[in-house]
Amino acid sequence: MQRASYQGEDSICLTYLHNFLPVDLEIVSWSPTLIIYRNLLTPRQTSEFLKFIEKRDLTIQKTTDYGTSKETTHRRANGSFIDHGENEITSEVHKKVTKRIPALNFQSAELFSALSYIPGGHYAVHYDYLSYRSDKEHDWWMNMMRNRIGTLIFVIKTAEKGGGTVFPSIGTTIKIDEGDAFFWFNAQADESQEMLSDHGGCPIYSGRKVIATLWIRAKDQPVIPMAASGSPIDASWMIPSFSTAFRRDQKSQTPIEH
Repeated sequence: MQRASYQGEDSICLTYLHNFLPVDLEIVSWSPTLIIYRNLLTPRQTSEFLKFIEKRDLTIQKTTDYGTSKETTHRRANGSFIDHGENEITSEVHKKVTKRIPALNFQSAELFSALSYIPGGHYAVHYDYLSYRSDKEHDWWMNMMRNRIGTLIFVIKTAEKGGGTVFPSIGTTIKIDEGDAFFWFNAQADESQEMLSDHGGCPIYSGRKVIATLWIRAKDQPVIPMAASGSPIDASWMIPSFSTAFRRDQKSQTPIEH
């Protein structure tokens, strides 16, 4: 069961039901995938998650270059890593996305990365996909769980001015409401880097932005063997039971009139 309406030739808004649970999403880009999940967190969940983050000791965040972390001017934010089951709200959010987004295996996700951006805070355009000069530089996550195939970002608090997330290669900027989330793939189906997934955090001019990120690792991801190897993972694979019907190259077969 689904409701949908097209916005332009390629974008689409829809609601799908999975295990009788509704999920509202907007597909901003089909290939490479860029999806907004509307109201993924309730106001209560957003408020409790924010309160929990504010109790943490947030430290200056570093950037990673070939397996080495260091402080640079490319990133101005404070943050902390939070275990999926660290308390009731983090466990609730992790379980919720597991139920609402079945195309991804969230057991293969890194810890929540909570980030707080104050005025002047930003993150220069970069990739979440990790590059190494040799296998000797791999950490536990890379050895056991492989690379970051996708990124899911929860918006916990929006800035009064500024703070969008820009995707230069896609040609769009995402600035969404508290409780919303957005997702994209950092890798193609053969786990090679998706070169169109570059993105950056726009500067904060007023207020504060707080987000929580889940980097999804490639191990045991059900979408990988289904998508065509050597090609981008189409957004249609993120829609339960409609991965074929909503492919852009098969619009004539979609049940939606447009």
